[in-house]
Amino acid sequence: MWAWLLFGAVDFAIRIVALGVVPKRRRASTSTAWLLLIFLWPLLGVPLYIIFGSWWAMGRRLDDDPEASALVDTILTGSARPEPITYDAPGGTNDDAAALMRLTGSLTGFPASSGRVVALHNDTAETFRQMAASIDRATHHVNALYFQTSWDEYTAPFYEALERAKARGVTVRLLVDHHGLRTIPGHKAFRRRLDDMGILWHKMLPFAPLRGHIRRPDLRNHRKILVVDGREAFIGSHNLVAPDYDTPSFQKACITYDDTSVSLTGSIVTQIEAVFALDWYYASREVLTPADLTPPTVREEEAREEEAADEAPASSMQIIPSGPAFRDEPNLRAFVHMVSSARSHVSIASPYFIPDEALIAALTNAALSGVEVELFLSEQFDQFLVGHAQRSYYGMLLAAGVRIHLYRKPTMLHSKYVVVDGSLCAIGSSNMDVRSFGLNYEITLVADDARLVELLHGNDERNRARSRELTYEEWRDQPWHVHYVDNVCRLWSSLL
Repeated sequence: MWAWLLFGAVDFAIRIVALGVVPKRRRASTSTAWLLLIFLWPLLGVPLYIIFGSWWAMGRRLDDDPEASALVDTILTGSARPEPITYDAPGGTNDDAAALMRLTGSLTGFPASSGRVVALHNDTAETFRQMAASIDRATHHVNALYFQTSWDEYTAPFYEALERAKARGVTVRLLVDHHGLRTIPGHKAFRRRLDDMGILWHKMLPFAPLRGHIRRPDLRNHRKILVVDGREAFIGSHNLVAPDYDTPSFQKACITYDDTSVSLTGSIVTQIEAVFALDWYYASREVLTPADLTPPTVREEEAREEEAADEAPASSMQIIPSGPAFRDEPNLRAFVHMVSSARSHVSIASPYFIPDEALIAALTNAALSGVEVELFLSEQFDQFLVGHAQRSYYGMLLAAGVRIHLYRKPTMLHSKYVVVDGSLCAIGSSNMDVRSFGLNYEITLVADDARLVELLHGNDERNRARSRELTYEEWRDQPWHVHYVDNVCRLWSSLL
């Protein structure tokens, strides 16, 4: 009897403590999911919360790390702590874009900048060939950061270009997410090949408690970045891997990934370099200075001549880095702001769509007020829980007038971008889900650029031709057990 009473007292104490501890610094939906798990299975829920849910293992925020903050500020501005800090956008910027850049600048410390769009990239093989061509023009450095990568028939031109760059004395740095690297078959042989190349490379966010690498094991650096000589950068959704991810199960099911990336020149490249330098610092503890990221004077003069010859004016742009190191989920706030500012049209492409309450409200408000809202999502899912949780949101969106285009199986739409009205857009590595908002380290470009919007509208047309539109009636008439599974998975969507 005394044992049962003690067990009951401990069980009751766990629940009472959880009610006051779990909601701290956490959205209500995520708190509810954790509390549900703890209340249903406390012996399972408490250890999982300590490992995956507690803030102690998230790592330091940029605001609390003076050396990392100084590193970023030095690269962005050339001085350790410029005063006063301003986040105003360049003159001529659209009012909504200027307000967006002030918002995200105050959250991240990355001010508004400017840049030019070189090209939009879809075809995976051609994208890697374009990257390789840019690397072959490098004279000073190549910095690359990718969530997942391998050396295969698609990426061979990229890595062969890195070898050539290394051979002619160019500094080559590569960062790869620890988890992302291990998900690609043949990763051990790939690591040996990188070592044999002699380039500088590190794994990001390694989880190895026995070696002192202790953190939340579900954190990911999900960014995709290539910067060449500080003059040209590529960001977007392409991982550095074949479209079938060199995965036998995907090959058997004929699953491939369809991506979109953008290449850029101009001042905005410096902001992308700063994001890379921050991740390089956390992976290697080496501080990259402007001298490490600035080509020789001759190269700078050539770059200025190339820019002067470019007739296209620079557009207002800004980089939004996000993840546990940045407060208040800046990418989520940017997306909500963009949707809320729409006057006529919003389109969103994302492979994973598990929005929070604010984004749902912004999307449905826009649709109900007469804005044309289109979502380009995947019919193909590569994760059971995420896929079913995502489908549970379709009903309320369709009922509000949001149009949902499902990219036809077996190809999975992996592009990640937002287009609002005629000039404002965002593209990068961030999905529209709670993981990308709070747990993954992401990078997003926002731009007040009519040309980039036009290119992304063309991408929408391409996606629309490869999709089928989901109707409310089709969603409603799904068997009851399908809705049941979707709703159960939705309970855990805030933890996915």
